[in-house]
Amino acid sequence: MANTARVQGLPSYFIVFVASMVAIGPFAIDTYLPAMPMMASSLNADVVSINGTLSAYLFGFAFGQLFGGPVSDQIGRRRIGIIGLVVFCAASLFIASATSISAVIAGRVLQAIGGGFATVICLAMVRDAYEPMEAAKRFPVVMLVMLSAPLLAPAIGTLLLSWGWESIFVFLALYGVVVLIAFLPVPETATQAPGKLQLGNILPQYREVLTRRVDGRHLPLRYIFTQGLLMSATFVFITNASFIYLEYFDIPEKWFAVYFGVNILVMMLFTLVTSRLIHRIAPYHLWRTSRLLQFLAVVLMTVGVSVADLPIWAFTALLAVSVGAGGMINPSVQGLYLAYFDRLSGSAVSLMNVSVFLFGSVLGLVSGLFYDGTLKPVVYTMIAAATLGNLIALYIPAPRDFVAAESS
Repeated sequence: MANTARVQGLPSYFIVFVASMVAIGPFAIDTYLPAMPMMASSLNADVVSINGTLSAYLFGFAFGQLFGGPVSDQIGRRRIGIIGLVVFCAASLFIASATSISAVIAGRVLQAIGGGFATVICLAMVRDAYEPMEAAKRFPVVMLVMLSAPLLAPAIGTLLLSWGWESIFVFLALYGVVVLIAFLPVPETATQAPGKLQLGNILPQYREVLTRRVDGRHLPLRYIFTQGLLMSATFVFITNASFIYLEYFDIPEKWFAVYFGVNILVMMLFTLVTSRLIHRIAPYHLWRTSRLLQFLAVVLMTVGVSVADLPIWAFTALLAVSVGAGGMINPSVQGLYLAYFDRLSGSAVSLMNVSVFLFGSVLGLVSGLFYDGTLKPVVYTMIAAATLGNLIALYIPAPRDFVAAESS
């Protein structure tokens, strides 16, 4: 893959490395899900407080990406990535030594900021390294490799529980160290020469991304809002996964990774299909098909939960399609959206990711605020987000061509 790159000196494992760094987010979120009940008992915290550690991570992750993306456009991807990895590792060790829920929450915010810095540069690096259409073909590959993290993470967390919940965060620190070592041979990919940090330019960079017009319309902005709403289904599920399976359906802890993993396997299947079809079918058509399929699954799940108690197999099947469709939605829309940017790809990725994590964290909290011991708050939140996201998507036309709209 490196043979067609615009950047010289990329290691042969570049795409795998990028995917591994993106996987920091899923590992940091999903590995400790099976440990939530143990953490609540150990830290004398209730379920709402423990769920707050996840929302804290999502907010911190969004904050880290909010600044990491535009700063990487100014001073280069490498500096931001290395700083982020160091902060992530240090915060993970801090959490492992925490003795109160407030300390864990504070550590999670710091860990998330570091993770946000490290991961926000990843898709920008791919966009830096390849022309738009070539980059679009590699986004599904990145997603496919990255999805091994949420598939393995709950099982790893379950295995580590015998050493205490603290061991999970030691594992996260060690993972960050391995990624940091792999980062060292990777050259700077930013298309412009890294310059000096100019914080005053961050808002103008964001303004340029948000106000970018294509054929007189704010299409990038519409993509940002649509993607944030559509992908929030995944985060609403993750926020409530422990409640759904361990409390509502009352499955044994050892089976949590299996039920959780079904959703990831379906997402991987969608991603694999996307990686095959994107060479023959326009990304816009793949994106439209996947978001409509997701909407249908959420509608059926909403009807089922509203009129009856869905059995675990039926709920899991519909949930897997609702969440799994993101495996086609995400890589398809990234190619469409980033085609409009080159010099500001870091800022563009930052705004897209912040939208996803901000909507995901807020809607995750909303579903928790209406907690009533049933699945209705979870599902109703998902259908509201999917409906609004698809309504906005109706105002995004198919692109006439697939070229960058930004002049160098």
